[in-house]
Amino acid sequence: MRNAEVNMATIDAITKEISIMVPKIARHAHAGTFSKINITPAQILMLIFIKNHGQCKLKTLAKERKISPPTATGLIDRLVKGSYVKRGSDPEDRRVVMVSLTKKGENVVGRHLGAIQDLWKGVLIKLSQKEQEQYLHILRKIVAILSSEDMSYGGRRPT
Repeated sequence: MRNAEVNMATIDAITKEISIMVPKIARHAHAGTFSKINITPAQILMLIFIKNHGQCKLKTLAKERKISPPTATGLIDRLVKGSYVKRGSDPEDRRVVMVSLTKKGENVVGRHLGAIQDLWKGVLIKLSQKEQEQYLHILRKIVAILSSEDMSYGGRRPT
């Protein structure tokens, strides 16, 4: 029992530190891009999703991004207004709203991803090859865990 308590205390301490560090990393990684193009992190994530999946249904965007349909609609409305995406209808069912990137949206995603890659290159170059490999290995494990399980709030809803 004592080992479990020590382990949980360690996990709690690490969790607190990660909870502070990850948002700082994300803010730093995205700050330059967002300030230049006046776009929110949620909007760029939506653009990246569309870039990776191609033209898709608005309903699919909401489901895959794990947001409500009204939230997805609001995000897409702002992206349409900024000329980053365009709406269309499904040729088989005109009631279905389809969303795709415009050239401007593709350019923004490309610049954003390029800036993020440049940032990570600057970080990784300061690590040894072994540290780089360890970091990538751990990130892959984290992605696999998050992809295979319901890990939202540690498998429970916040109270």
